[in-house]
Amino acid sequence: MQDGKVFEKAGVNVSVVFGYLTEEAAKQMRSRGKVLKGKDGKLPFCAMGVSSVIHPKNPHIPTVHFNYRYFEIEEEDGSKQWWFGGGTDLTPVYIDKEDAFLFHNTLKEACDKHHPKYYADFKKWCDRYFYVRHRGETRGIGGIFFDDLDSPNQEEVFNFVKSCARTVVPCYLPIVKKHLNDSFTPEEKDWQQVRRGR
Repeated sequence: MQDGKVFEKAGVNVSVVFGYLTEEAAKQMRSRGKVLKGKDGKLPFCAMGVSSVIHPKNPHIPTVHFNYRYFEIEEEDGSKQWWFGGGTDLTPVYIDKEDAFLFHNTLKEACDKHHPKYYADFKKWCDRYFYVRHRGETRGIGGIFFDDLDSPNQEEVFNFVKSCARTVVPCYLPIVKKHLNDSFTPEEKDWQQVRRGR
């Protein structure tokens, strides 16, 4: 979507890919602790995910990003390794403390239904992941982020991921509605574009 009344640009991508892992990808996964044993050096995989970035017109409405994904590898004996990853984060140009509370609290409620440490752990991970070192600044006010989540079992992790994905609308739409008619200056619009470009 582009040049709408509310959103300047918004996109949703659904990916389903499969094939064989490259040696470089397998090496990177092994560096994260995965023990991967391919058949004749080959590791069949499938991956799928949904992601979105939404850039509003009004600089008082934050940008939101989310991505939730599943990865599965078949090993030489036919067994499968799987894991989930993803997260949701908010990038306001102008920080509103009430918006930040709503956003983080909605994510926390979803996490707390599944594990009492998920929110704190995944918020810290998000803060580290979206820290722009060469600028000494964060991308936004964070959210949650996780990867390689493969326990306690596939069904429970999938239920957690679905809970997180279902928070995107209730943690973002009220913020959009609240600021939809906020007035803004050309200077505020320019600053939004600078922040977005960074």
